[in-house]
Amino acid sequence: MLAEFLYCLNLKKKEKFILRYAIILSVMIIIGFLLPIFSYDAFSSSVLFLSLFIITIPLLKFCYDESWVNILFCSLASYTTQHLAYEASNLMTSLIRWGESPMVGIYNNSSNNIFTFDTYFILWFLVYIICYVSIYLITYFLFAKKINRGEDMRVKNISLLFLIGCGLLTNIILNMISVYNDTNAVSNVVDCIYNCLCCVLLLYGQFSLLHNKELENELSFVKKLWGQDKQHYELSRENIDLINIKCHDMKHQIRQIGKNKSISEEAIKEIESSISLYDSVIKTGNQVLDVVLTEKSLYCAKNHISLTYMADVTKLDIMNEVDIYALFGNALDNAIEATAVLPDHSKKEIRVFVEVTEPQMIVSVTN
Repeated sequence: MLAEFLYCLNLKKKEKFILRYAIILSVMIIIGFLLPIFSYDAFSSSVLFLSLFIITIPLLKFCYDESWVNILFCSLASYTTQHLAYEASNLMTSLIRWGESPMVGIYNNSSNNIFTFDTYFILWFLVYIICYVSIYLITYFLFAKKINRGEDMRVKNISLLFLIGCGLLTNIILNMISVYNDTNAVSNVVDCIYNCLCCVLLLYGQFSLLHNKELENELSFVKKLWGQDKQHYELSRENIDLINIKCHDMKHQIRQIGKNKSISEEAIKEIESSISLYDSVIKTGNQVLDVVLTEKSLYCAKNHISLTYMADVTKLDIMNEVDIYALFGNALDNAIEATAVLPDHSKKEIRVFVEVTEPQMIVSVTN
């Protein structure tokens, strides 16, 4: 229950959580006393422990507002962690007594004499507690802490998760067989090391599935953003081309008006100067960067922001067009957002600097 509490620590709790958890702890203690021990053998003990594990799953659902899949995922990791802590304590006590571990004696009902509160009992108890605390803390920071509230723990590779569950069950059953059969000191130590390694691999495999799912979700999100940036880039390029055509047409019309009507030359120059602002297509040598800078310069001009640039684009072609658009577009959007709130127009400045310094290329956007 303590291991399950650690793995469920970040899950969404239901109302009156403390009361609910006190109830399930009481229920588990009562069940632990009432469940009969039919015999001291590997099969009976395995069924007993598995039954206790299954009972905890609906009890956790009673406390946490999470899906059954999330509860089962955390429960499986908790059982693996608990078994790892047990094997670690068994290994340590076996090394101290060279195979004569009281951990084994508890389960086969042959070491009631350990509860004599002598020096040996105190030593065994300290080793037991230190191993459990150490394993629980290590697994919490390595695995349990990575579980987020409301996270969907459904993994695509169900067959692999099923195999991990079977691996844990097999590990526990084989351990019970080892416990209830007389083994020498070397065999007991080897069994403990083997079981510890199995538990570590099972935990790593289980959380690797969760990590792979996160990576798949991130990749899907990046692909979606990539598609939006590509669409935005195409639309922006079309709009700028259209603006340029209109500006050229307006210039021509103004000159015709100047020839046929009595409009002063000075007035015509002023009109042309105003329109030229929107006819200034930036030429850096990279078509995508030209589109971005031209698009942002139009917005900056409208909002009294000075946009200057100095770009060495000789190495910019190694990047994908959409990536160039996303990189410079996002950087300039951030700079514009920060600069637009300034009340003093003279301080509204944005500088774009691109320089190639082999083997690197430096991009600096300063506001």
